[in-house]
Amino acid sequence: MRPPRQRIQRVACLEWIRVHRSLVAGVCVFWTLSVSACQDTELNPLALAVAPETHGAVLFLEELSSVPHLLDEKGLAAEGSAEAEAWRESWRLGGEEGARLRSLVYPAAVRRLYPVMGEVGVMEILTRQSERMELVESLRPALASQAMGLAFQRAASLHEEAWVALGKGEGEKALSLALRTVDALWEVTPHQVAVDLVERADEALGRNRAPVPYSDQELTRIRRLLNGAKEALAREDYPLAIRRAYYACQLLGADPS
Repeated sequence: MRPPRQRIQRVACLEWIRVHRSLVAGVCVFWTLSVSACQDTELNPLALAVAPETHGAVLFLEELSSVPHLLDEKGLAAEGSAEAEAWRESWRLGGEEGARLRSLVYPAAVRRLYPVMGEVGVMEILTRQSERMELVESLRPALASQAMGLAFQRAASLHEEAWVALGKGEGEKALSLALRTVDALWEVTPHQVAVDLVERADEALGRNRAPVPYSDQELTRIRRLLNGAKEALAREDYPLAIRRAYYACQLLGADPS
């Protein structure tokens, strides 16, 4: 007798967690109603809430359809290498400068992708995004930080605009909005949250160097937390990096939420 399909798929999901246990350590796992048994692990990926007791982050077990991912998926990696590298550089820059660079990447990426994808391809991307948005919504009660809430709202708004544009026959605009939706979700991934918090703590420590408003004991603790966060980030232990950088921000008076 064959095991039930749901059981097989749940085992597959648990196997992913076992293999990636170094990343999942310290992570809260949520099976939402739509993925309670990983009914379709390709279209309904499991979502993990990372370090929800601090800032929190969302780990998607299926890669987000970012600019580099889509270019590679559609066989345009070589032609679109400049756009893919600019997208990666935008996240290294961070902040407003990074956002400005991404705003230049979107139209260039759309010009390459849309002739290959067409409206049907854009609809497929938006359908996948709708499922991710449901997952994100299910995790919101566990991820109560203000930054997470704003990122979720921005992603949901962009996603809705993309569907409206597609309904009007504006496929290229819909694709551009879909790429922006992905980047709003990218902001809440464990790696990006950890990077942002470490940078925030670093900046706060730099601002508070003179005159020093902390005792030697407090400074030692802050530096230990920040150095520990950087070490955890370097070895891709994002939950630990998030927690240490979060507490360093708190001690430095830098709002980590």
